[in-house]
Amino acid sequence: MKHLILGTAGHIDHGKTSLVKALTGIDTDRLKEEKARGITIELGFAHLELPEGIQFGIVDVPGHERFVRAMVAGVAAWTW
Repeated sequence: MKHLILGTAGHIDHGKTSLVKALTGIDTDRLKEEKARGITIELGFAHLELPEGIQFGIVDVPGHERFVRAMVAGVAAWTW
């Protein structure tokens, strides 16, 4: 079995969360505040099982300067 991780780093309002939902059916914005404001605040996680036993994980990272700490935490976790 092979495992892959994808991080969705980028600027706010570029459709990262919508793309993840379209690919996986999982809405990574779980918090009421995220839904109300329409922006990702905390890291979100989704998964997708691809053919040939490939497990594909997705980390949806905030894209706003106010949430840089969460953004760095998500990006740093999968770049080592």
